[in-house]
Amino acid sequence: MDKKFQKTALRAPLLLLAIALIAVPTLFAQAGARMNGFLPTGDYLLELDGAMVDDAKIYRSSVAQAVLIVASELPAPVLIRPRVRSVEKVSLLKMDEKADGSIDLLPNPVYAAEQGFSVDGSDVVFSVEGHDARLKPKPALAGFQPPAAIFDHSPEYQQRAGFYSPSDAVVQALRSQPKAVRVQIFFGTWCPACGQMVPRILKVAEQTRGSKIEFAFYGLEREFSGDSEAKKLGIKSVPTGVIWVDGVEVGRLTGNDWRNPESALRDLIGA
Repeated sequence: MDKKFQKTALRAPLLLLAIALIAVPTLFAQAGARMNGFLPTGDYLLELDGAMVDDAKIYRSSVAQAVLIVASELPAPVLIRPRVRSVEKVSLLKMDEKADGSIDLLPNPVYAAEQGFSVDGSDVVFSVEGHDARLKPKPALAGFQPPAAIFDHSPEYQQRAGFYSPSDAVVQALRSQPKAVRVQIFFGTWCPACGQMVPRILKVAEQTRGSKIEFAFYGLEREFSGDSEAKKLGIKSVPTGVIWVDGVEVGRLTGNDWRNPESALRDLIGA
């Protein structure tokens, strides 16, 4: 993610930015249509009447261009659609939960409209049956983190890792190579590109577990110019992977490397 984009990300309300980044021509101009592909996201926290809601589950659909909020404290699931600035209550009977944890909304899911939302700094502010609610950006995951902590913080990473299928031949080559390799991944849970690409290297790390390749994942805040680990290694953008072989840096994963990170890694270490 380049510096110009990082500055834009810092200024924009996170919800609206995230929807805009993944915007595609919508097939759901009418509220009565089926809305597909709501995936769990760890980007937000829900506050209701001034208290954090611990059991809130928040889903985002790039297809429907909407956010779905489910919590026991809410009178009903809530659908937020930024394009039309609407806040609507959804019937539980119209929620089709899939085996992979995603949710589709069956036709005519909305049974009541609430007042629209407003934006207060980086918070999305709305009300549901008189209850004041805020959708707040979740603090970034920072420092060295095991994969389990990343998945817990950002469940979409685990889902996308499950969708990715590394090359079996390349994974086998990585598993059998004899050199001591360290791969350190710098990422930001706030970074859309990281959300798409880092799950791929997490899947590669899982499939090469027990080999001579060691993976480390380091989370960065949105403004990371002062982070000591990033400064030490000259990290200017995320995601970036730094690779050492026998203690000597041999290259970095950047740009298009992330499309097939296992192949880029194999080429850098000569496996």
